[in-house]
Amino acid sequence: MKLRIFAAFKNKQTTLEILKSIAVGLASNAVDFLFTAVFLYAYGHEHYDGFWGVFSGATVGGAAYTPATSVYITATAIGFITAVLLNYLLSSIFVFKYGAVGKNKLGFVKFVIFSVIGLGLTSLGSWIGYDVIGGNMWIVKLIVQFIVFIYNFITRRLFIFNVALIRNDEDTINL
Repeated sequence: MKLRIFAAFKNKQTTLEILKSIAVGLASNAVDFLFTAVFLYAYGHEHYDGFWGVFSGATVGGAAYTPATSVYITATAIGFITAVLLNYLLSSIFVFKYGAVGKNKLGFVKFVIFSVIGLGLTSLGSWIGYDVIGGNMWIVKLIVQFIVFIYNFITRRLFIFNVALIRNDEDTINL
């Protein structure tokens, strides 16, 4: 049995969808970071030395500032939810050839469920790679993001934006 890892790249459409998915993933990550930072800054602006202090850790007095756990979790949730919504919109319009197939209530629900599973895989992989194995935080992050990207692309292409799926026009979302 031959390994056919790169066989999908022979298909021009698949290659184009993968490249578009990478671009959408980068945009979604940027939106996630931005919304998380805006929320953190809104609740801790008196501690940060300007908006960029949220990213750099620069504080007004120079002492380290750690926001309350509830604020951090809320900011993270807002960033994640915003990124998932953007990713769904762009995936259905821009990434997948048959994006309209997933533009319905069931497609959206499946997209959210697979995204939450992806978040769980990211958290688990990061914990294993960093805390259990003791790997470099940034290398672990890159490896985990690559694995979760593959998971996201495959689940979205096979289970959400697949023309072979039965479409329920009555529940279609008009974007």
